[in-house]
Amino acid sequence: MMLRQLQRLHQREEGVALIVSLMVAFVVLMLSTVVVGQSIHSLEASGYERQRLTSINAAEAGTNDWWQYLETTPLTSIDCDDRTDDLASAPAESSYTATATFYRSDATSTVACPLTNADLPAFVRIESTGTSEGEAVRTMETYVTLKPVYSGFGAAIMAQNAPTSSFSNSFQVNGQSGNDGDIYILNGPLTITNSPVIYGNVYVPNGTASISNSTDIKGELWAKGTVTMNNPAKVSGNAKSTTGNIVGSGSVVGDATALGSVTVSSVGGTRYASTNPGPVPTQTFPQITSSTTPFTNAGYTPKTFSGASACTEAYNFLMNTGASTWQADPVDTVIRIAQTCTMTNDPNDTITIRANLAIVSDGGFNLKLRSDWNGVAAPVKAVQFISAYTAAACTGTKNISVSNNTNFDAFTNVFFYTPCTATMSNTNNFAGQVLAGTVSISNQFTMTYKPVLVPGYGDVEGFDQSISYVREI
Repeated sequence: MMLRQLQRLHQREEGVALIVSLMVAFVVLMLSTVVVGQSIHSLEASGYERQRLTSINAAEAGTNDWWQYLETTPLTSIDCDDRTDDLASAPAESSYTATATFYRSDATSTVACPLTNADLPAFVRIESTGTSEGEAVRTMETYVTLKPVYSGFGAAIMAQNAPTSSFSNSFQVNGQSGNDGDIYILNGPLTITNSPVIYGNVYVPNGTASISNSTDIKGELWAKGTVTMNNPAKVSGNAKSTTGNIVGSGSVVGDATALGSVTVSSVGGTRYASTNPGPVPTQTFPQITSSTTPFTNAGYTPKTFSGASACTEAYNFLMNTGASTWQADPVDTVIRIAQTCTMTNDPNDTITIRANLAIVSDGGFNLKLRSDWNGVAAPVKAVQFISAYTAAACTGTKNISVSNNTNFDAFTNVFFYTPCTATMSNTNNFAGQVLAGTVSISNQFTMTYKPVLVPGYGDVEGFDQSISYVREI
C-alpha cells in the first residue's frame, strides 16, 4: 500500500511549472542585466566619444584663434603667451590652450618674444590642446608659413624739406576714400601761391603755412607756426596753429584754433583763440636703402645690373630688347641698379607691366615725355621707383623727374621715392604716392592717393599665412 502511494506521488506533476517559471524568470533577469549593462556601457562610450569630439573641436578652435590673431594684430602688439579660452559648447563646456613657437627662415632656430622688425619670424608651429569638462584630452598641431603685411606710408605727398617754388602751380591731389589725400611737409615752412585743390589734410609740423589765390584744402590745414590765408584761399575743414596765429583775408569753413589770435576774415565754425590744438600730426621720413632682401623675402625675383651700362641694360630688360628680358608672363620682380646713373626711357615708349615691379637704384630716374606705363589687367600692379636713401648732400644724381604726359594706367599704383628732389611735370595723372626730400609740382598735375606697400618698410600690420599641415598629435 505504502509503495503504491509513493509511486502515485512521484508520478504527479504539481510544482514543475513553478520551477520552470522561476528558471525562465532568472534567465530573463540575467539577459536584462546584460542588456542594461551593455546599454550603460554604450551610453558611457557614446558620451566619452562626444567628449572626444568636443575636445578636438576645442583644439581646432585654438589653432583658428592663433591664425586670426596673427593675421589681424600689429607686430608690436603680438603677445606670445598661450592663448586660452572656455567655449560654451553643449552638452558639456570645453576649453583649449594653444601655444605658438616662432621660427626663422631656416625653420630650425626659434625667434624670441617680443617679436620685432629686426627678427621677423618666417614660420610658426601651433600646438593646441582641447578638453571637455577637463577630460578627453586631444591635441592638434599646425605648421604655418608667415609673410609679413606692411602698412603703407600714410601720405599722398611727403616732403622731408620745405618746398621753395615747388607748390607755386595749379595741381590736384585726390583722396583714396574721401579727404585722405594728405600732404606732409616735415621740416620748414609751406608756401602755396597758386590754386591747388587738395582732397586731404595738409600738415606742417615744424614751420608756418601760407596759402593764397584759389587754394582749396578740403581737409585740415595744421601748422606748428602761424597760418596765413589770403583771399580767396579756403580751408574746407579746420585750421589750426599750435604755437602761432591764424590770420589773413581767406576763409575757414570749419573751426579755427590757435595758441595765439584768430583774425582770419571768415570762419564758418567757432574761433578758438588762446587755445593749443596740440602737436601737429607728423611722420618719420623713411630711409629706404638699396637692399633688395625685403623684396625677395616678399616673393620678388631679383635682377641686378651694374657697371657703366647698368641703367641702359635695366631699361632694355623692361622693354624686352636686351640680352636678358622681362618675360611675357613675368613674376614680381625687383631690379637693382648698382650704379650711380640715371635710368631714362625714350619718348613715346609703352612699357607693359605684367606683375609687381620695383626698381631700386643708386642713381635717379628721368621718365621722358609721352611715355605710357600700362598694367595688362587686374589685379592692380605696384610700380616702384626708388632712389636709395643717402644721408649725403644731394647733388642731383638721385633726383626723380617725371616729364610731361607720362601716364600710368588704372591697373598700376606708382610709388616714387628719393631723398633728393622729385619733380612732377605737367598733366601727369596717376594713382600712388610721392615721398622725396623736396617735391616740385608743375601745372596741371593730378594724382590720386593710393598707398603702395614697400616690402620691409612701414609697420607690420599682421601676417599672411600659408598652412603647411594640420594634424592631431
